[in-house]
Amino acid sequence: MSVRTSPWLALGLAIPVLLSWPLLAQASGPAQAQAASAVAATAVLATPVVATAGVEATTDVEATMKKMGFTFKQAMTASDVATMQTAVTELGQLVAAVQAYQFAPEKQAIFQQGLTEVQQQVQLAQQALTAQDLAGAKTALGKVDSLKKQYHKERSPSWWQLLFGN
Repeated sequence: MSVRTSPWLALGLAIPVLLSWPLLAQASGPAQAQAASAVAATAVLATPVVATAGVEATTDVEATMKKMGFTFKQAMTASDVATMQTAVTELGQLVAAVQAYQFAPEKQAIFQQGLTEVQQQVQLAQQALTAQDLAGAKTALGKVDSLKKQYHKERSPSWWQLLFGN
């Protein structure tokens, strides 16, 4: 079984350590340094990990995107943390499946950038849900809708582009 993780996952794991770095720098003795290290380790362990074990590239991007839309709506209409957590976890897995897909070379970079931004918002939503913050999770996930609009413009050429080229 392979485990595929986003490069942003490593950053997500590093952020709690970076935030606790001032504690380590201010430690005046070994006991305080050890306590600060424990704070950093606890922060890392408390950070939710979004590992997508065994995720393979989707073969039908359109169908997967439709399922992402449905799952997104389920998450946004959830009335409790557990329901939203289930939907957000599934959304993260769907995003990872699309990230593994090889798009046309001229669109690969922009689509991967958009999917990475979506995955970041999903991870922020998961962190909020871990803290039992349903409203915060919905706020983080709400930014996915504007990302969808922004990057879906890149998907289809306009009539002007079809008639006259770029």
